[in-house]
Amino acid sequence: MILKNGKIYVNGLVRDAILLLDHEIIKSISYTHSDSKYKEFIKANDDGKEIDCKNRLILPGIIDIHSHLRDMGQSEKETFLSGTKAAAFSGITTVFNMPNTKPPAISSEQVKKWMNATKEKIYVDVGFIAGIPKGFNEDEIKNIIKLGVIGFKIYPLTPLNDINWKDPINFERLLNISSSHNIPIFIHADWPISDKKREKIRKEIGNEKDKSLIVHNKLHPPNGELKYVKFAINTYKKFLQKVKLNPKNYPDIHFCHISCIESYSFIQECLKSNPRYKISFEITPHHLLLSNDLKLKIENYGKVEPPLRDKNHQLFLYNELKKGNVKLIGTDHAPHTLKEKSQDFHRAPSGFPGFETYSLLMLNEIFQGNLTLESFVRVASENPAKRFNLESKGFIREGYYADLVLIQKVPEYPIIPKNFKTQALYSPFENFLTSVQIWKVFLRGIEINNDLIEPSGKVIKRSL
Repeated sequence: MILKNGKIYVNGLVRDAILLLDHEIIKSISYTHSDSKYKEFIKANDDGKEIDCKNRLILPGIIDIHSHLRDMGQSEKETFLSGTKAAAFSGITTVFNMPNTKPPAISSEQVKKWMNATKEKIYVDVGFIAGIPKGFNEDEIKNIIKLGVIGFKIYPLTPLNDINWKDPINFERLLNISSSHNIPIFIHADWPISDKKREKIRKEIGNEKDKSLIVHNKLHPPNGELKYVKFAINTYKKFLQKVKLNPKNYPDIHFCHISCIESYSFIQECLKSNPRYKISFEITPHHLLLSNDLKLKIENYGKVEPPLRDKNHQLFLYNELKKGNVKLIGTDHAPHTLKEKSQDFHRAPSGFPGFETYSLLMLNEIFQGNLTLESFVRVASENPAKRFNLESKGFIREGYYADLVLIQKVPEYPIIPKNFKTQALYSPFENFLTSVQIWKVFLRGIEINNDLIEPSGKVIKRSL
């Protein structure tokens, strides 16, 4: 296949180019438009297909390192088909799937079932993140790793395996697993407040019905996130003092959805003190674009963990993104049923769909002149591929997979959740305006934002 008359993003520049795709990969890129070069491409174009891109922008496929695809015991919320189709139509060609499934993915048997359930049901490539087996079962840990999971995930507030992740001994065992097997640990950083304080705050919901998002922020306050980040990093440092390791064997930890000034700053200071630490973090689009002063018809649609924070946190994080200091973005796509989200605020689950607003809103920031294209491509495609060793992904380069998203600027239009491909037809971004249109999306050279196409995604395995 030939993609002609496109403008591709490569090495920080947007350039006129022709791409020749062949057998899942980008076979050739030409920045010249001579007749002889075009004829060379035609001669090498085995399938004879040719697409005139009409000056549309061609970007590397987006890699979303944090999502909840549900399915199996939670198929009423989302299925692999609906979730990955939503990703495909949004320019997302690779996603990581989290382990808080039903039952939780904390055994090799369950992880294997989980992976097998994707057969012919995923439109994009999916990497799986598992939970730690009960009792730190070493054989099970090895068996799960052999299945090719991207990493392990912990939830200190609601452990999947009855392990207390606030105990430094348990956390050190976790670091030892990471170091011994060279595998990342994904962390939902939150330290619980006391039951007494929690109950007091919950009662405030009845008195402040129009401020439920602010109350939710108090239930999971910024200092709770900071406290766990400090605990994890300080334990990490103590572990390295006790166990002398070559930096290449340091434990590898990744903080999910960092949402506060203080925790962000603590991580950055840590990395400045020793750049060899294997520590990273992501920020979500909703923590970059929304705050808890958001006015919604149904406030539950904005309930998420970590909560939407005060405006000062949101503005700070967005400014850090503009400066190039934020390296990774993850949507935390977390669909629930409308019935679940229509319960009383404190009973409604946290989370909302994120695939179908991510690219439309973040790319719109570029069209509005608020963000550079370079900064977006780095956090959305290049850095995720480099950070998690996703071979031949994240860049438009010869020999790399033809994972591509083609976009164009159009007149502004509102985001309408009832038109989503996900099963979760609601969003705190409802009626937000965007001028971005996702025109075509390719996964290994196959156009996947097409209702007539069969699922062609693969389970991707961790590369060392």
